[in-house]
Amino acid sequence: MIENIRLYTVFNSKLKPSIKVKVFTEHGEYSASVPSGTSKGSHEVCEISIKNALRVFPKIRKELIGMEENHEKIDRILTRLDGTKNFRKIGGNLALAISIAVARAQFKGKLWRLFGLRRTFPLPISNIIGGGKHGGGTSWQEFLVIPYMVKDPEDALRTLIEIWLTVGEELKSRKMLLGRNLENAWMSSMDDLKTLDFLSNIAEDWHVKLGIDFAASALWKNGRYRYRKGKKGISPENQLDLIIETAKKYKLYYLEDPLHENDFEGFAILRKSLKDRLIVGDDLYCTNLRRFEKGILNKSTNGIIVKPNQSGTLWHANRIIELSEKHSIITIASHRSGETEDNWISDLAVAWKSPFIKISVLGYDISKHNRLIELWEDIPEPKMADLPL
Repeated sequence: MIENIRLYTVFNSKLKPSIKVKVFTEHGEYSASVPSGTSKGSHEVCEISIKNALRVFPKIRKELIGMEENHEKIDRILTRLDGTKNFRKIGGNLALAISIAVARAQFKGKLWRLFGLRRTFPLPISNIIGGGKHGGGTSWQEFLVIPYMVKDPEDALRTLIEIWLTVGEELKSRKMLLGRNLENAWMSSMDDLKTLDFLSNIAEDWHVKLGIDFAASALWKNGRYRYRKGKKGISPENQLDLIIETAKKYKLYYLEDPLHENDFEGFAILRKSLKDRLIVGDDLYCTNLRRFEKGILNKSTNGIIVKPNQSGTLWHANRIIELSEKHSIITIASHRSGETEDNWISDLAVAWKSPFIKISVLGYDISKHNRLIELWEDIPEPKMADLPL
């Protein structure tokens, strides 16, 4: 039974205030803090300020004290109390902090047991060189590596650290290093294609797959994709051609948001043209069930980013997982650029049987890697996910 709930202010990796909730029960206390994004899709649920969270929290607290610590029941109550489609009143951030804390209480800290015993661990997808809204010299937002031949989460992290250090040293020696961005990815003076030329050699040496989060909605203005170099921009048709050509030339395995967030038909063309690649929707879906259903109908993608803070509660995110399993869509459990030290996304990646988890190499996301390393020792007969496709 929920005996008490408290609300706290914490700060995320962008040095912005965020929300932490602690739930007290007869068998212990369980907390959760929530992240915030930088490149946000227009269909995400609303976030509210700490000031507004403090204003609405007493009513929520009164409603939940004395309730059974069952996250589905609590999530439905939160949805009812808000009464809007996008958590405009109580905030998706406050709702999610409560939801995750209650789920942790329900499973006595073992959130990974959300759907019973799970043994499969996700492969990390990590940002090595960054650009776009996160800061850096490229128009495309994230240049990603996927260590897919690793034997366990510790091996995966060691590989990522070595790649990250090697890239930084090489950029520095070439006098192309600009620093680090929000996600601790390196920023360089290279453009998009030169960055891929550079990383292709790294990928070959380290036996990792390459991917890009294009964050194309940030480039989409007045019917054209506007790159940093080129005043006129390019048409949707030329963007498609560019993505297909780039994917084939650089053997890209993972392509996230290569087109703007409403181009369901364009995504479907890409998926058909690049059958052996992972075409992933993030801003396209925003972990929103109705948009995901539209994507399935259009056969837009074979992968989906799942960010619980885009949907408001764990129950809403779980509905996405259930639908993805039904239609054989690959899920990628994902962090946000404004992270906290909390590591619940690692538990969820295992619980959801997601073959991938998208987290940074270092910074606040180290706790996510460390949680996976810990769970590997705790869960009987664990195994790493196979590379899909």
